[in-house]
Amino acid sequence: MQNSIKECSKYFYMKVFSDYALWTDPASKGGGERISYPVPTAQALKGIVDACYFKPTIINVVDSVKVVNPIKYKSFGYRALYRDMSAGLNHVTALSQTEYLIKFHFEWNHNRPDLVDDRNMKKHESIMERSLKKGGRRDVFLGVREFIGDVEYIDEYQFTTCKTAYDGSSIDFGYMFHHFDYPHDNQKKFKSIFAKVKMESGVIDFSLDDVDYIENELSTYNFKRNKTVVSVEEELKSYGKGE
Repeated sequence: MQNSIKECSKYFYMKVFSDYALWTDPASKGGGERISYPVPTAQALKGIVDACYFKPTIINVVDSVKVVNPIKYKSFGYRALYRDMSAGLNHVTALSQTEYLIKFHFEWNHNRPDLVDDRNMKKHESIMERSLKKGGRRDVFLGVREFIGDVEYIDEYQFTTCKTAYDGSSIDFGYMFHHFDYPHDNQKKFKSIFAKVKMESGVIDFSLDDVDYIENELSTYNFKRNKTVVSVEEELKSYGKGE
């Protein structure tokens, strides 16, 4: 059933934490050691949200993140398993003892008019909430697969009242990678977006309104659409009865 009135979901809140995180700074990819940004990017956090619940009917949008713990770096090497099943030693400078609170919502994907009958807001919201309470649907990793994270469902009160190591402070991180802009057809360019990032009392707002940002054209982008998409009704049944 189409929901033609409500275009955006309610806000959701989640906590994600791990011993380590590696939000790779693109400037470090050309060298022998990858170095983490001090804070996560909007694109990386969207990947975490997508791992909890995603389907082509919706687009998850990360609104803000709260950095709970102090930003601490640690350099070390770790064994990485490659696609051909060989192993190599990677040197990284990662963040340690990381914890983040994420605020997000989802919107209808209007580039998929074929899925208009799947736009049932209440059912998608119910699936998202149940998925968060179960710790997500797929593995969540903080930047790289080797750094697996845990997910916990939280509410707005927990998000707003949680103390951080940066309460009362303001930090300007300058320009950072923000997100990839995927074209809606094969004729347009695939872009990367870099924006100025500022943290106020531990909170980073990812809205690009009134923010300086740079668009970098990468290439044309070819994509395929799934021919079959499980309906939201079938998705909801797979979760059983709600709590």
